[in-house]
Amino acid sequence: MLKNPVPVSQATHRYKRLLPIPSYAFARNQAIVPLLGAEIAQAIHNFPIVFAKHGEAFALMGLLSLRPESNLFVTPDGKWLGSYIPACLRQYPFAIGLPAEGGEPVLCADEGSGLISDTDGQPLFEVDGNPSETLRKAMEFVSEMERNRAITIRAVNALTQHSLIVPWELKLQGPSGPQQVEGLFRVDEVALNALSSEAFLELRAAGALPLAYAHLLSLNCIEVLSRLMAAQSPAAQPGQSSSTLASAIDRNGDLVFNF
Repeated sequence: MLKNPVPVSQATHRYKRLLPIPSYAFARNQAIVPLLGAEIAQAIHNFPIVFAKHGEAFALMGLLSLRPESNLFVTPDGKWLGSYIPACLRQYPFAIGLPAEGGEPVLCADEGSGLISDTDGQPLFEVDGNPSETLRKAMEFVSEMERNRAITIRAVNALTQHSLIVPWELKLQGPSGPQQVEGLFRVDEVALNALSSEAFLELRAAGALPLAYAHLLSLNCIEVLSRLMAAQSPAAQPGQSSSTLASAIDRNGDLVFNF
């Protein structure tokens, strides 16, 4: 998602400024996004919480579309539909980067985002060279994400170790008949309920149970994706406004900017 991530430093960014995100068009092609365990309470009402392979391991993800390279929650004019925006999108244009030669993780800014400016927006550094409040808040947000990422990985790994994550046989009705949606995984609810007391306690200790149950409950949000797909299909009325598209979602409150 980041086009040109550059480590944030006083030498490079002392006189740079940060513009607010004008739209979520940058996420228009993100059909699936990383999710943190701390987000599940808000995400569960908005979109399906699923699992996908990340290298050799599984990762917790938010499913934003049933078709690749599309995001049903981004309107044609870049507005976000729904009452929760995933943290990985709210951190934009910042992210944690790992130096190729090793060492400590560093905060990076996407120089290709159009949000790092020489003249407009909030300064990243104070006149004395110290990080500004804007930059400090960004650092705190991204650092908290990384801390929770480690907790989330531990919980997902516990589900994996107990063989609870299985392929999801999800099919989408296409023009030529049902089509398998590839690459998604789910929790085996039957196997979860059949766990021994010892295994159940191990999952509880790893913080995996909230993830498993939130995931299962969130699968009802497939209906939300179906309604959005229908509202945005070529057969739907062209030129629909953001408010019209939003009516396809059962809203659950205002935007939440905390985890």
